[in-house]
Parts: sequence; structure tokens; C-alpha cells
Amino acid sequence: MKEEIFVATIMLEVFLGGLLILTLLIPGFWAWPPPRKNSWQYYFVWVSTISSYIGIIALGILDWNSFIFDQWFRFPVGMLMLIIGSGLAIWGVITLGIHSSQGLGGDLIREGPYQFTRNPQYVGDVTMIIGYIILSNSKMALICGLFGIFWFILAPYVEEPWLRGQFGKDYDNYASEVPRFIIPKSRKVSS
Repeated sequence: MKEEIFVATIMLEVFLGGLLILTLLIPGFWAWPPPRKNSWQYYFVWVSTISSYIGIIALGILDWNSFIFDQWFRFPVGMLMLIIGSGLAIWGVITLGIHSSQGLGGDLIREGPYQFTRNPQYVGDVTMIIGYIILSNSKMALICGLFGIFWFILAPYVEEPWLRGQFGKDYDNYASEVPRFIIPKSRKVSS
């Protein structure tokens, strides 16, 4: 059963990543953010994303402790990352709102976690996935988790042209002040 879940989760994540790559490469093709709530893009992306999360969790349970981490490391580090990642992602959703978090538009938000990173929900999701991989100590969860992390790293690059179209110079100013993820931008030193 775990092999079937593994294959299904990988397939979903490959399709999701492929849609993002197609959105980047093909003008006029737009998978994310969805054009509206009742679109195939909306349902496909959200059902696939939630199913991928469920797959990673199931694989972590079914393939528990098949990797290399020791208990003394994995429980405190994995749990801490899960808690921090969950907190950041939830803070991001609360600050941005459900409608905007679903990719359906809204206002340009610069407060809360959005003053530190332009993508706190993605940073939180990546942190949660890494924490779960460490905690479950599962090879299968690791492989599927890496595909999920790829999606969350690629998604902002797909969203940014859409955000520039929505908010213009305001977004450009925001992007110049706040890092995409959490690594501060290097500042040019004037002579």
C-alpha cells in the first residue's frame, strides 16, 4: 500500500510542478494563481496540494524510521520545525486572509509576517515538510517531501508576474524591501 501512495503522491507533485513550469514558459497559460474559484486550475491545484500533504503524512507513518536520523535528534528538531512552520503558515493565512491565500486576489499586505518575507506561508510549509521528514525519519516521506518543497520554492516565481500586474509599482517597491523567502537581500553600498 505504501508503494501505491508513494507513486500517487510523486505523480501529483510532478503534475503540480509541471503546471508551474508551463505557466513560467508558455505565455497565456496560467495554472497558478487560479483565474477564479470555479476553474479547473483552482480545483486541480488545491486537491493535488492537499492530497500531496496527505500522501507525505501517510508515507511518514507507513515508512516510519526507515532513514538515518537518531531519536535524540529527530524528535526535538522535527517537532520544533513542525511547530515553527505551522505557526508561520497559519500567521500568514490569518494576515493575508483565506480568499487571498487561495490565490484569488486581494490587497497587497505588508504587515505581520509579510514584513519579513513576501512568502511566509511557503516558508512555513517548507519548514513543516522538513520538520516532518526529520520527525518521521522516512525515506519515502523525504523523497515526496523534496518534490513538495520544490513546488513551494517555485510557486513565488510564478506568482510574481501576476502580483506585478495586480499592484504595479507598489509590488515592485515591496519586493525591493522584503526578501522573497527569508534570506535578506544584499544592499548596495554607495560610495
